[in-house]
Amino acid sequence: MNFSRRLKRFWLFLIRLQREMAYDDCMGMAAQISFYTMLGLFPFLIFLLSLLGTFPLGESLKPEMLEALREQMPRESAEYVANIVLELLPAYSQGLLGVGLLASLWGASMAVGALITTINRAYNIRPKRHMVTQKIMSITLVLLLSGMWLMSMTIILVGPGITQSMFEFMGIASETNTFWTSMRLPIAFALNLTALTILYYFAPEARQRVLSIMPGAITATILWLLASSAFRIFLRYFGTYNKTYGSLAALIILMVWLWISGFVFLLGAEINSLMKRDDEETHERIRPWR
Repeated sequence: MNFSRRLKRFWLFLIRLQREMAYDDCMGMAAQISFYTMLGLFPFLIFLLSLLGTFPLGESLKPEMLEALREQMPRESAEYVANIVLELLPAYSQGLLGVGLLASLWGASMAVGALITTINRAYNIRPKRHMVTQKIMSITLVLLLSGMWLMSMTIILVGPGITQSMFEFMGIASETNTFWTSMRLPIAFALNLTALTILYYFAPEARQRVLSIMPGAITATILWLLASSAFRIFLRYFGTYNKTYGSLAALIILMVWLWISGFVFLLGAEINSLMKRDDEETHERIRPWR
């Protein structure tokens, strides 16, 4: 009886979630996210690679970062993005700590600004932040996410040698048994979960606890990894973008992937928003009348 009641509540929650996503036009907002992310993606990667050049391990980290990009994005789009970024990087590097770095940071903040705008709509919140305040928050989040990416790339570069030596000393690994290769998926999961948690917590103008946003963050992370893998499989066996769009195929694939990512991001935000409203309604019902 208890199981059937929970199943019914879960089904009703899915129905409400579908209605909320339709009401908020999540498909249209995902297109808005994909457009602004497209504008901010190249400046963000240029900003990251420019920062990498200032660290002792910077040059060694650049191939690892581009390889991580290829693992998470469709390969056609990853190659397209990597080629453009590497072509533009020398021009920006000349203005490091100057106009070039500031321009790339400002451009990268456009994508985060779009995420803030759409997540407020998912929470049914009319934004009250001043334009300058929101821009500062967007830049701060870009810097925070950049630091997280740099730390994860450093772990990926330095980690294999340290862990391999440790596990060989413990007798549970050998030269042919590399434990680190099995850690890439958990690292990717943890990286995306942390990024979504940061965005879900700081972006909306709503008071919430970290634990209350975990259902949406975990759901969105899992669905994003599954959707990205499914999209890559589709491109491998059924994709006909080259025949339809020709030389623009890689760009179109990138836009579709960004749209899918934006839609999954909004799905997680809608889950958190709906659960927050359910909690508030429950507290209102059980509050004693005075």
